[in-house]
Amino acid sequence: MTDKKPLSRVQKQREIRVAAGWQEVKVWVPTEKDAEDIRNLADERRKKAEALEGLHNEVKTVTPETQIRIAQAIAEHGSAAYTHSSGAVLDLMTKLADEDDLQSFSRAFIILARAKPTNAASVASFIPAKISNFLIKYRGVDPRMMMDWTQAHPEWTDRLKDAVRDPERFELVVEAMAQEMKRPH
Repeated sequence: MTDKKPLSRVQKQREIRVAAGWQEVKVWVPTEKDAEDIRNLADERRKKAEALEGLHNEVKTVTPETQIRIAQAIAEHGSAAYTHSSGAVLDLMTKLADEDDLQSFSRAFIILARAKPTNAASVASFIPAKISNFLIKYRGVDPRMMMDWTQAHPEWTDRLKDAVRDPERFELVVEAMAQEMKRPH
């Protein structure tokens, strides 16, 4: 029998950070000064991640212009100009979809998830709507056929959210969905 109790907030945050590639380190040190040094180092490393340092693996195939756009959007995290703390990234993801650049859309999400892992689930919740708009505007999917298809495939949102952390796979999943939605049932 499996345990059905809900995860604690700390457990959820741990899972989110692990999914974003963060590492948890627990150490015992002999003095309060050593503990403070470790806390300061951890704070410095979190700030580096938020500043996108060391994220070259995620951005190596992104054009320098797109890399700058993603960095600027993440730097605007929490801006009062948006109703959502990650509004600038959400706006950029919409623009990347409008530019038919699904791989950069995916990479923007990956980089946000790495820099701000606790915002990843919230941003991911917007992906199905953004891709629905993309499919209607740029892949000629009829809204009625889309509605019918999404009702027949309730897992579609999870398929998108699962694929978004792999740019090439994400693009293939979106294109496959477009083709499936266009097929007469």
